Amino acid sequence: MEVSGVSDIILILIIGTLGMVIMALGIFFFFLFYQKKLLAHELELNRIKAEQQKELLRISIFAQEKERKRFAEDLHDEIGAMLSAVKLNLGRIEKKSSEPEPKNLASETKSYLDEVILQLRRIIRAMLPPSLEKFGLVQAVSELISWINRTETIDIQLRKSGEVIRFDSKRELAVFRVIQELINNSLKYSGASRIEIAFRFATGALWVMVSDNGKGFNPEEKKGSGLGLQNLQSRASVLNGQLRLKSAPGKGTSTILVLPLNEQTNDN
Repeated sequence: MEVSGVSDIILILIIGTLGMVIMALGIFFFFLFYQKKLLAHELELNRIKAEQQKELLRISIFAQEKERKRFAEDLHDEIGAMLSAVKLNLGRIEKKSSEPEPKNLASETKSYLDEVILQLRRIIRAMLPPSLEKFGLVQAVSELISWINRTETIDIQLRKSGEVIRFDSKRELAVFRVIQELINNSLKYSGASRIEIAFRFATGALWVMVSDNGKGFNPEEKKGSGLGLQNLQSRASVLNGQLRLKSAPGKGTSTILVLPLNEQTNDN
């Protein structure tokens, strides 16, 4: 009887211990499952939040482009027309004037006006590249380079490889703005004498590299402080592309944009 009683107690202890172990394991796995579910839910919320932020940024950028287009058209149609009329009137004054001083003054003013008109056209082209929609990104960048090279302050060269591919006009415009911003950064800050822009069209992707021989900088020191760099990263993100920047003091700056061409942005 005593042996039977001890055996029963041992059996009860074993069963109780196993029950507690099973319960502990159950609680442990439930906790893991719950944590995994919470993590998946948090990741999904972050993904949705990131997509919403990207969509808001996309809408903001396209709204800016729409406003630029309207402003450029107003400059061309209204201000441009008024300047042309002023130039015609000055020409009439110059022809009708018999005295040297007013004639010379009108001629000199016409020269100043020609420069103003030229600068106005340059601004309009920068805001709304006329060849972009009709001829595409590469031609628009080529014309931008031609205008800058006329100043004879810097030498900008363009190279391209692969078969040139046209893609969605709004994406082409967004890439044009990235290139335009990179050129402006080089002109303002690098002290470069030469800029090179290279297009490489590959299967399903476009590679754009903008490099200069300027003074360069330490990218780590610019993190979090350069709004221009943040703006470029934002534009690349909206394009579902990647922007890689390489620079060092005294070694110039190179920036590469990698853009998938098998994706389309929403035109709405």
